[in-house]
Amino acid sequence: MKRALTWIPAGFSPSMLVKLAIPYVVFFFTPIWAGLVGIGVLLFADVITGIKSAKKRGEVIHSRKMSTTINKMIFYALAVILSRVMEVSFMPWLPVAQLTAGYIAVVEFKSNMENIAEITGIDIWLFLKDKLTEWAKRK
Repeated sequence: MKRALTWIPAGFSPSMLVKLAIPYVVFFFTPIWAGLVGIGVLLFADVITGIKSAKKRGEVIHSRKMSTTINKMIFYALAVILSRVMEVSFMPWLPVAQLTAGYIAVVEFKSNMENIAEITGIDIWLFLKDKLTEWAKRK
């Protein structure tokens, strides 16, 4: 004789629970989707600019250095997902996931800008600051 699962309410089957869980998971993580994709784009760009920057410095590209990108992808995504759980479960008044993703994005963006400055010889931050200062003086 088969023993019924006691935690499943009468009339529910395991397949029905899976069907109900999928939309819940999708809606739970939808708000962080754009942040995760954005971080992925920044990481990909950082790999490209980092390789070009290292070549310009005459460094040899090693797979060990490249493996840090995989770790970043995994742990950055995990940080944003855990932040979403904290936000929904404990701090609905604070956009924890958005703040976490934003911080990670700023770090990766800054890394990209440093690499681009090294590749091109133009510090974009300094360039923009100078242009804004000139613009402000004219006004």
